[in-house]
Amino acid sequence: MKMKRIFSLAMSLVMIASVLAGCSNGNGDAASASAASGGSKSSAQPTKASIQIKYSTWASDGEAAYEGMKMFKQYVEEGSNGDIEVLLYPANQAGSTNEQVEQVSMNQLQMMSSGDPGIKELEYLCLLYLFDSLDKYMEFMESEIGQTYIQKGIDSRNTRTLDILPRSPRIISSNVAINSLADMKNLKLRVPEKDYYVDTFKAFGTNPTPMDMGEVYSAMQTGVVEGQENPIETIVSYGFQNVNKYLVMSDHIIKPAFVMINNDFFTGLSQEYQDLIVESCQRAREFANEYMEEAMQRDLQTCIDAGMTVCKPDLAEWKSATQEVRDNLGVKVWGEGDYAAVKQIAEG
Repeated sequence: MKMKRIFSLAMSLVMIASVLAGCSNGNGDAASASAASGGSKSSAQPTKASIQIKYSTWASDGEAAYEGMKMFKQYVEEGSNGDIEVLLYPANQAGSTNEQVEQVSMNQLQMMSSGDPGIKELEYLCLLYLFDSLDKYMEFMESEIGQTYIQKGIDSRNTRTLDILPRSPRIISSNVAINSLADMKNLKLRVPEKDYYVDTFKAFGTNPTPMDMGEVYSAMQTGVVEGQENPIETIVSYGFQNVNKYLVMSDHIIKPAFVMINNDFFTGLSQEYQDLIVESCQRAREFANEYMEEAMQRDLQTCIDAGMTVCKPDLAEWKSATQEVRDNLGVKVWGEGDYAAVKQIAEG
């Protein structure tokens, strides 16, 4: 008799656990079962979103890319009537860029935006003076060759590149007036530790100095380096206008943030929700583009108000000086045939 009571109790616990599991199903299966048995979502108590998107980035408040992500959240949540919830993780809260890419690959994060998409053939579209607008990136991504490299990301990392978010052109802030390439001779400038930065700034005649961004402000204060390069929103956010005298409108890199999503997560959504996410990415990009144009003017005025002088060199010699670097790296990354196709889009 005692054994029967124990067995009965065990079965009851199994049934309770099964019911609880059904009620907590994150895919909304419990709600579907209720509707199928004559229940109605409209008559039920409000429930949490059945789908959650964790979306990370390096960017933070005030940067066009993150402002675009905020709008993406709004568009998706409104478009799904609250069925999808978007959680934003700015300022590398989810880890370094490489860590975020890995988390998207494993579906621990569902989405991210970054200048490094984890696919070299997409990242190197930012070769100095190759693409002169963000529209060229979208033209490439929508082309046959672009789709080939997007598929490479799906096959190798389980991440799909959906769209881009804007960053303003990279320019130079310096303690030396730079009005021509001759003014760049032997300058110690901080650059990121990537070959397309280091090789190009060597071609400019400078002494490129890779350095962590957290060290750059004090390095310019003390004269360890004489300048650095970044988008103007980064220059202002780091306060470089307070330690540099000149802003050089070199526009040497147009580099967006690539918007990536875990491919299994994306293809597991209904067609309606896939379309919603794609459309919301496009709308977010359009919003962020407008935001960036206004923000660039505000940031430029901030630099001028801080006492910086704006230099506007003729960039023809800058482009000519970097042609060999561009071609060498282009062939190395894409091969001669695909590099020719990339240049055709860039020059179109």
